[in-house]
Amino acid sequence: MAVEAMAGAACLGFMAPGLVNGAVCWLLVGIFANYMAFKYVVKETPKITMAESKSLALVVVWASTICLWLFWSFVYMHQMVPLIFPVHIIEK
Repeated sequence: MAVEAMAGAACLGFMAPGLVNGAVCWLLVGIFANYMAFKYVVKETPKITMAESKSLALVVVWASTICLWLFWSFVYMHQMVPLIFPVHIIEK
């Protein structure tokens, strides 16, 4: 019965508004983290050059941002199509 109710629902897939808005928010988080890393973390030391430090900061910031965005999107999409529906028992 619950499956029949969902059959008429529109499937937006990856272009669902909540998923797109969340992706844009994660993009903004990545840009902000990139700015913060370049402003406060990137520096030259005797063992690492400025260019190497910038490259390392870019890899760390964007790898972590993409991983966090993927985790968030998996959880969000799992809630879009739940595998278990509540069973309502009607007593007569």
